[in-house]
Amino acid sequence: MASRQPLSRSRILDAAVSFADEHGVEALTMRKIADALEFRVMSLYNHVTNKQEMLAGMLDVVVGEIGDPPTEGSWKDMLQASAADAHHVLSRHKWAAGEWSKRLPGPNRLRYIESILRILTEAELGPEVVYRGYHAVTMHIVGFTLQEVGYEQSLGDDLEEMADAFLNEMASEFPYMAEHVRGHLDDHDHGDEFAFVLGLILDGLDRAAR
Repeated sequence: MASRQPLSRSRILDAAVSFADEHGVEALTMRKIADALEFRVMSLYNHVTNKQEMLAGMLDVVVGEIGDPPTEGSWKDMLQASAADAHHVLSRHKWAAGEWSKRLPGPNRLRYIESILRILTEAELGPEVVYRGYHAVTMHIVGFTLQEVGYEQSLGDDLEEMADAFLNEMASEFPYMAEHVRGHLDDHDHGDEFAFVLGLILDGLDRAAR
């Protein structure tokens, strides 16, 4: 019989991330992760103090999947690429964006924050624009992902049915919203909306600096 793999903090966090990806972070408990790893729950406390520490560690594991930003190209190109990667990572782990503002940064997130601040600073935008720009970029990444995931989870396959019901019943009362809803239903490719909005933010920072 093969010996059981020793328990470690990284094993616990990896198992917890997998569990949250499948079942949602609300269903996460220390006992469920212990069961998944085939250990007693008290064994986990030797490596993770409590659920809150586990959640902070899980988020940092996810942020660790974000690649380093490119080192060539304009500062806007570098931030576009880095932010797009962060958006894709958070979209894969649908619970992670909701934990972002609740947890103090771990080592991986500190490195990610440093990379964004470095790009903005080396672009010579000025301290005030760097300060505001960091918040603008990260709020866009997290906020856009939160809304996107929320729509997906709450509406899912019912979106088209709900849109049709709205158009049939309320289009005359809310004509501008009806036109917007039709935009969701048509076959027109609206492009990468995440990149579009981020581009507006970066152009705005550039103008503010000048």
